[in-house]
Amino acid sequence: MKSVRVWFSTTGPARYISHLDLTRCMGRALKLSRLPVWYTEGFTPHIYMTFAMPLSLGVSGLRECMDIRLTEDTDLAQAAQILDAQLPEDISVLEIFEPELGFDAVAYAEYEISLDSEEPEALADILEELMAQDAVIVMKHGKKGDKEFDIKPHFTLLDKQAGHGLLKMKLRASCSQAGSVNPSLLLEALKSYKDLEPYAEITRSRLLTKDFFDMK
Repeated sequence: MKSVRVWFSTTGPARYISHLDLTRCMGRALKLSRLPVWYTEGFTPHIYMTFAMPLSLGVSGLRECMDIRLTEDTDLAQAAQILDAQLPEDISVLEIFEPELGFDAVAYAEYEISLDSEEPEALADILEELMAQDAVIVMKHGKKGDKEFDIKPHFTLLDKQAGHGLLKMKLRASCSQAGSVNPSLLLEALKSYKDLEPYAEITRSRLLTKDFFDMK
């Protein structure tokens, strides 16, 4: 039995399905693919699947991953094509290979955020002013209730471009099994501090280790 890592993207309408529905979709595709996947044992056997960092609803993912186990030696490039053929149009398998790191190695994620604005340059200045504060406190919603949370230590602005009615940003945020910070909290801060609610499209582009290397 061999563990392999499936890298895939979820874009378009697929970004609005829940993680539970994504799991069901992947399970169905794996069954239809007839790949030699390993099933858990017990009263209700099911295909073993483990996802790295589930996406928030409405967020696209350009390079997401899940681990499965194969019971036979398989051509992984061919397996990627076979599995991709069983998935909806907006969920695509990119590649499959044997993992080098466990999911506990994930420490950060990079995001691309597009904000609609009639004055994107001014919005860029507002965001820069906001993140220059000593602290940026928002209400973070969790299973144990709401609590105040300082997002500033968890976000790093990597790049921004303003023009044509859009402010485009590249952002790095904390993302690990110990806890992740949703980039939508930055939008919460804009609303709370500046009374602004621009329409936003958020895409997670990659997962990174603590040393800022791509997850493998």
